Amino acid sequence: MSVQVCARCQTTTGQPVVVAIGHGASAGGGTVYACPDCAPTFPRQRDPFDGSVLARRDPVRRQP
Repeated sequence: MSVQVCARCQTTTGQPVVVAIGHGASAGGGTVYACPDCAPTFPRQRDPFDGSVLARRDPVRRQP
């Protein structure tokens, strides 16, 4: 992986950890990186597909 700047301490790191994915309507998104020391201090991001219809294991059954 390439060298990235930590979003918390602003130092460059050769071992960046993805801590968030930014989403934007017009400009797209961005990836937020942290160094291994700062990564545990970021809140855990929710999975956008967790609990959705797309994540269901059983198919949706339609009532006749």
